[in-house]
Amino acid sequence: MRLSDRLENILELVPEGLACADIGCDHGFMAIELVSRGISPKVIASDLRTGPLERARENVEKAGLSDKISLIISDGFSGIEPGSVKTAVIAGMGGMLIRDILINGMDCIKQMDEFIVQPQSNIPEFRNFLRRNGFEIKRNNVLIDAGKYYFPMRIRYTGKTDENADPSITPEDRYGADLIKEDRGLSAYLDAEMSSYGKILEKLISESGEHNERTDEIRELMELNRNVRSRINKE
Repeated sequence: MRLSDRLENILELVPEGLACADIGCDHGFMAIELVSRGISPKVIASDLRTGPLERARENVEKAGLSDKISLIISDGFSGIEPGSVKTAVIAGMGGMLIRDILINGMDCIKQMDEFIVQPQSNIPEFRNFLRRNGFEIKRNNVLIDAGKYYFPMRIRYTGKTDENADPSITPEDRYGADLIKEDRGLSAYLDAEMSSYGKILEKLISESGEHNERTDEIRELMELNRNVRSRINKE
């Protein structure tokens, strides 16, 4: 099965050989591919909604994988026994929702290896949460799929926190420390972001003049964008 570029990228990040939870499995295609490609020996696929879960059950049965994929109604990790999975995929949700899933699922997460998250929104705030709450980002990816940028991450809970950690949104929170160092597609995203900021700024100035809170904010973001690009070129 050929999945979207976004889902293919997530599959490439999943650690091999570990029992996996697919949180918010929708129609079950991710779970099916994890097992079919030999990435995961078994998957617990969960969703809050009965409709998609029934579609997932039909797809799993059609693929002949009912013995390796369990389907459950669950709010995040609430229906999953701690220790029964060693990795997970949590994708296609808002960053703050994934944050809440992690907070409420710590009994499972503390017994897991590296796992994959792909927040759809609030990405800088989500990275900031990870950095300040004992999570390590092992790898940030950036890709474009159907005209939209996505940022899948492989992360791990270490429990190590720093009381003196900067609470503000850092450049690394906004763009990913390893992407700033290695690029791997970040430059293209910076170009697209700068183009978007330029259009927003032009519209704001035409409507509200040179100086107001929103135009100043956009100018600050544009300057941050330029600074990060200069760091990529140097590093």
